[in-house]
Order: sequence, then C-alpha cells, then structure tokens
Amino acid sequence: MSELPVVYRGYVNAWDCDEMGHMNVQFYVAKASEALEGLLARLGLDRAQRQQARVAQHRVRFVKEMHVSDLVEIAGGTTHFTGTTLDAYLEVRNGLGAVCARVDATVHHAAVTSPELFDGDPGTGGLEPGAEGDGALSATSGFRETIRNAVQQVHCDPDGRLAPRGVMARFSEAQGHLWAMLDAPRAWQREANLATATLEYRIRYGAKPPAGSLVRLLTRVVAASSKTIRFRHWLFDAETDEMVAAAAGAALFLDRADRRPIALPERVATAARKLIG
Repeated sequence: MSELPVVYRGYVNAWDCDEMGHMNVQFYVAKASEALEGLLARLGLDRAQRQQARVAQHRVRFVKEMHVSDLVEIAGGTTHFTGTTLDAYLEVRNGLGAVCARVDATVHHAAVTSPELFDGDPGTGGLEPGAEGDGALSATSGFRETIRNAVQQVHCDPDGRLAPRGVMARFSEAQGHLWAMLDAPRAWQREANLATATLEYRIRYGAKPPAGSLVRLLTRVVAASSKTIRFRHWLFDAETDEMVAAAAGAALFLDRADRRPIALPERVATAARKLIG
C-alpha cells in the first residue's frame, strides 16, 4: 500500500481549545471535515460534486491531546468503495508527526471512479459498531435533555444545514451536563484537581436541519467500568422529532497534574450505578 497522502494542513488556534486547555472535540471533526473535502477533491470531485457528498457515519478515536500553536497535518485515503459510497480513513497528526486522532468516515453520494485503496487502522477494543443505538425518540426512556438550542449558520455546511462539526459542538457542551448527572460537575473537578477526556465516538447521522431550526439533545449513561463511562447522545430536530444524530461515546477521568487516567471516583461510580439501574 502507498503512504497516505496529506489532504489538510492547519494550526491549532486559541479558539479551538476548551476549558481543559486542549483542542476541543468539535475542532477535530471540523478539521477532519475539511480534510475530507481535500480527499474528495484529490479523487476528482469538483465543488458541486463535493457538496452532494454526505457523511453518514463517523468513528473518532482520540489518541493524543493537541494544544494551542500545534501544527496540524491530516493524511487520508479511501479504504473501501462500493457504487457511490466510500469509506475514508483520516489521521490527524501534530507537527512532530504523532497521531493525535483517527477518524473513519462513511460518505454517501461520492461520485468517484475506482479510487486507490489504503489500509486504515481498525484498532482493538473500544466501542462496537452499532453502540449508538437506534436513535428513536420512542426509545429515550432513561435519557435526560442536556441541550436545547437553535442551529447557527457557523455550524452549518455550505448548503446551510447542520454540519458534523455543529453536531459535535453540541455533544461537547453536553459533556458538562453528563458529568453533573454523575455527581462530578466541573467546579468539583477543579477542586479535586481532575479533568475528563473523551476516548472515542461512534456517530450515525440522520436529518440535516437548516440554520434557525431548533434542536434538542438527550443523553444517557449506559455503562461504567473501573475507569470509563459509556454514554449515548441522541440529537433531534425539536420541531419535527427527526433524528439528527445518534452517538455512543466513552470517556474517563485524568489527574490534572500528570494527565494520566485514574479510576472512577467513588461518587461517580455510585451515581453511574443509580443512572444505569
């Protein structure tokens, strides 16, 4: 197999980072989305054809933190192609060449012809395919509303409809609510000298509401181990009840001083048991 070609180069800006001091998950997705544009262009799609392409699924695995002023390089290629659907693999790397995230994307309506195929990185363990659940409003027993707001133009694709970055932005904001549900609000985390980190997301996309639409996000804790919490975020169009995205995620706690994972604090484990039932 050939080496993955570079399809994006960029930079971590101060506004790309969150209260934890590292690049927020939404900007991994935003930069990966731009990299996907670069990949599709490399495959011969013009601007109009790229606008017809649509990401149906994402798997995002976070490997290493990125910080303000880090250089960003994303290499990517097609790993599978059938008809007008392709699977792409993207590696988000820092200026030292270290892999910081791995992004798998399934893209529909990609009008390419016999693309060169590359090896991805399937990894081991992690969230299993389908972990996000069916995303049906009728199956939201045990979920809590964590976000309710309007779709802003800044979070939209060129077609004026909600982009994956805008979906991930809401997932990111919902994490504060998730930890509060687990008796670990951000204020307590700071006092305990703890931080949190997301390890992985699997996301399936549905409807794409246009700017100005109201959306609501529902969240549920589904499992806990000695170190990790697994959860689901289901995003809906609040006016039509259509599913916008269904996601499964995994996260853990870090010691703020050395950034190493720790066991779940007992108060969190206790809260998780009550929420899981």
